[in-house]
Parts: sequence; structure tokens; C-alpha cells
Amino acid sequence: MGLNIYMSINNGEEVMKLPVIPPKIKITSSQGTETFETAGYGLVRIIGCRDLQGISWESIFPVHDYPFRRDNSMQGQEYADKLNSWRGRKLPIRLVITSSGFANLDVNIACAISVLDGEVGSNGDFNYSIQLDEVDLLNYTLNNEEELTVEQYNEIMSRLTAIEERLNSVEDAKIYNWMDDNMPEWAKPTIQKLMDRGYIHGIGENELGLTMDIIRALVILDNAGAIK
Repeated sequence: MGLNIYMSINNGEEVMKLPVIPPKIKITSSQGTETFETAGYGLVRIIGCRDLQGISWESIFPVHDYPFRRDNSMQGQEYADKLNSWRGRKLPIRLVITSSGFANLDVNIACAISVLDGEVGSNGDFNYSIQLDEVDLLNYTLNNEEELTVEQYNEIMSRLTAIEERLNSVEDAKIYNWMDDNMPEWAKPTIQKLMDRGYIHGIGENELGLTMDIIRALVILDNAGAIK
């Protein structure tokens, strides 16, 4: 009867059952609004999207075999160490709260542990407080709206990181706009030849807009006799 709280990582690779149910669980969820002032109707408030949930509680990870204890797989601070090891992997954590009997709370969300504070009490139990914030796993519709798996999530994030790195490399690439001291000496004869013959010319404020890769390619073509 009552509540059971489970946390897991990587599609159930590791599962933790909370050994002691907290006396209370705080759930926060807000919804954004925007207010506009109109000439005909005065103030008008537009309802926005619901924000992601936040869930927090305070409890203990025990070292003693209390009659209310629901899990004996670890002792005291070992539970906190396990959660911190999950945080280090930077993967979403699945929080599941089930209820029966008088309790009426059911939760099943992907989240991140934003706060985990604790201390060892005089009796050896590990007193802790935890804050979990819901995360968006980029849900997609596939076969009755299955949730994106952690492997698919990691693949998407890896691709996004690669794209970001490529964009940063493009942004950081040096641009050679003029025949000045910045232009490599070995490239000047080729670039000057192309400018004299009208093959390349500046735009805007006569900016050539050449990258090093382009300059190298032009010099190779010139040395190969492709530029007459």
C-alpha cells in the first residue's frame, strides 16, 4: 500500500528503488502567460505552454533495518554515490512513482538531478534532499508514440555536437580579403594574376572573401598550368 519510488538509467540498465518513502513530495509546474494592453478590451492575457515539472523531497538512505525500509540493496551513502555516478554519465534519469490504496500519485518522467545534498547523521543514516527537473527527450511519433530511446537520443546529440563543431570551425576560419601583409607571400602571384585577368574581384568594399582552402586550391591550379 502507499507509494513506491524508482529511479533508473539507460532504459533500465540500472534501477534503484527508494529505500524510505519521504513524508512529502513537492511537485512544481508552472505555465507561461503574456499580457497585452489593447485599446478596445483593456488587458488581454494569453496562455502559454506548460513548463517542465520539478520534483523534490527530503528523506534518508538508511543503514539500519527499519520496519519501514523497502530496499536493502545498498547501505546509507552508497545510494547517494550511485546517484552521483549516474549524474556523471550525463544521461536522463527515469523517475517512476507508483501509488496504491490511499495514495494518489503516479509519475513517469525523464529528468535530471539538479540538486543532491546530504550528510551522515549520528546514527549512520544518510540524510539527503533531492531536486529533479524534467527534461525533454525529443519525443517522436513512431508505432503509437514510442519515446526516443537513450541510444537514439545520444546519436542525435552526437550529430548536433558535430554540426556545432563544424559551424564553429567555419566561423573561426580566417578570411583573406585584400592583397596586404596578411596574404601569404607564396599565394600573392597567383591571386594577383587572377585579379588582373578579372577571374576574381572584390565585393562590398572590394573584399575578396578567400579562405585558406580556396587560396591553396587556386595556387595548385596555377602551378598545374590550369590558369592562363
